[in-house]
Amino acid sequence: MRSWTPKRALPERLSYSLLAGFSLLAAVLVGWTGYATRINQNFYDLFFRQRGPRPPADQIVIISIDDATLAEYGSLPLSRSLVARGIERIRQAEPRLVAVDLLLAEASAPPADHDLEKALAGEEVWDAGQPTGSIRQPHGSAPVVLSTALAAGSAARWLDPLPQFAQHVAATGHVHADPDSDGVSRQVLLAKQAHQRRYWALALECLRVERSQLHSPITETDAALEIPLVQVSAGDLRVPATAARQRALWINYAGPEGTFPRIGFAELLRDPSRSRDLKDKFVLVGVTAQAAGDRLFTPFSAGAGMAGVEIHANILHTLLLEDYLLPVGEVEVVLAMAAVVVATAAVVAGMRGVFQIALLAGIGLAVLAIPYGLFRMGQVWPAVSLVLPYGTTLLFCGTYQQLRVRRKLADAEFRQQRSRQQFQMVAHEMRTPLTAIQGSSELLVRYALDESKREQMLRLIREESERLGKMVERFLNVEKLAAGQLELRLATVELSALLQQVAERLQPTAERKRIRVLLGELMPKIAVEADADLLEFAVSNLLTNAIKYSPAGSCVTLELEAAPGQAQIHVADSGAGLSAEQQRRIFDPFYRTEEAQHSGESGFGLGLAIAREIALKHGGDLTVETQTGSGTRFTLTIPARSSVRIGSGSTS
Repeated sequence: MRSWTPKRALPERLSYSLLAGFSLLAAVLVGWTGYATRINQNFYDLFFRQRGPRPPADQIVIISIDDATLAEYGSLPLSRSLVARGIERIRQAEPRLVAVDLLLAEASAPPADHDLEKALAGEEVWDAGQPTGSIRQPHGSAPVVLSTALAAGSAARWLDPLPQFAQHVAATGHVHADPDSDGVSRQVLLAKQAHQRRYWALALECLRVERSQLHSPITETDAALEIPLVQVSAGDLRVPATAARQRALWINYAGPEGTFPRIGFAELLRDPSRSRDLKDKFVLVGVTAQAAGDRLFTPFSAGAGMAGVEIHANILHTLLLEDYLLPVGEVEVVLAMAAVVVATAAVVAGMRGVFQIALLAGIGLAVLAIPYGLFRMGQVWPAVSLVLPYGTTLLFCGTYQQLRVRRKLADAEFRQQRSRQQFQMVAHEMRTPLTAIQGSSELLVRYALDESKREQMLRLIREESERLGKMVERFLNVEKLAAGQLELRLATVELSALLQQVAERLQPTAERKRIRVLLGELMPKIAVEADADLLEFAVSNLLTNAIKYSPAGSCVTLELEAAPGQAQIHVADSGAGLSAEQQRRIFDPFYRTEEAQHSGESGFGLGLAIAREIALKHGGDLTVETQTGSGTRFTLTIPARSSVRIGSGSTS
């Protein structure tokens, strides 16, 4: 196997580097599109389902207005007298806080609104559900947080609690839902502003009211929201919701619907003993009935949405445990993408076989496993940002490698086929001189020939031996030139003088066929850096062929032309010309046209191949212009490295 040299390895490394850079650019551009965002969302949901439900903290209980409650007390909305009785029953149990996920923006029956107002104010409410029929329950002191939301429609407005209710509660928080484009609720806006009014999220208000010093306001920084705690020594509670992301917070769902403890609203009114489960708890009151419209899909959803009150329970759970899911920065994402591209491209470019497959499989598993592992640690990585560079690098670098392998295989097959053809041609060409040598030798050995015959046989043996030696030498020169093993002995060569010498040397050959060799009338004097012997051989071969295959009594021309940065040597004959197929193969080693084979002229089909390799070796080329029946013109181009001087030409 041929070893790589630095000159060959550098372009290949450069190609892989350029492809890796293009792969990174493509991954970055695609990674910030809407399609990639949707794929990232699917990965995010998958990570939740893969992680599975977690046991929730025992600090949160949901009082659910469920289907059983509606079956017992009628359809929504429930009478506010019933809601008042429920709130009074809850506050009696001395919870930490009561959050009501019910909109109280419109007035209902005045007696019912009055009952609810008294319950929120902490006054006693008539409880007709007691066995005695007239027992009043003592009020509790737990703070209450009510909810507000934006009305649907183009003229959206805040559906705030009626003033008679709002004046008796600790705070009002928004329950506005902001699902992603696919309808899944993954984040919550901790701050929502509309119509020049801003509300904190219901869960955040619950945390502030219960934990802060004298219901202190929330302090905002660019990086977080800070809540002063009751215990001064504990510092501030820091919620990492940045201003750049509009105070959005990823909801770290504990599990699917039903994860948090629930007590039915009707059951609570029916069985006062159930209120014992509410002591020192965050109690959220809301609708969970399937017929209600307050439902959204979550990462855990499997065909059915989660009740809004339980989504708020998950938000509160995230805040209480400070179990945040933090989005990674864009700079870190791009650096990670670059690392994936470099690793993948290095394996594709530098490894082969089973080891390459194993490493690529390992990288593929890593780009899937790392985002999930970081998710378990509380970081939200856009998973597709690692999958994309892996895929694009495999696509571009892998395709490039496959093309290289195919090209090498094609080259190997071509070289093998060429070697077979050359062997057959060489064997065929060598058969004639070898037969002549062998036959003459046998005649000399077997018979006592006279002196003239012996001299004739010896001369034939010598001529055929020389012919055989030239054929072998030319064949080796072609191979050396093609392999780059024949070094040039560069020197300053004056081309017009070289052409004059070649024409004079071949003049006797031309005269035998009564062919005139015409040199250009104004032969420019061009000096080039070239191997004089090889260049003379190339020109001599072109002129010899022109003389060989031109009809007797015709003429051939040898011209030198100065072109920008190069010299052009033109050799034109008056022969039969070449067909398109012959033009395509004319520079193939050992190729001779059918006309040449039947012309009676000797040849091996190597001269033009050698001449073209010599031109290429000098940084030039050898081309052919021809038309059947109108002769052929070969042009040998050589880069000119010195000034051009125009001088007079001559005709030989």
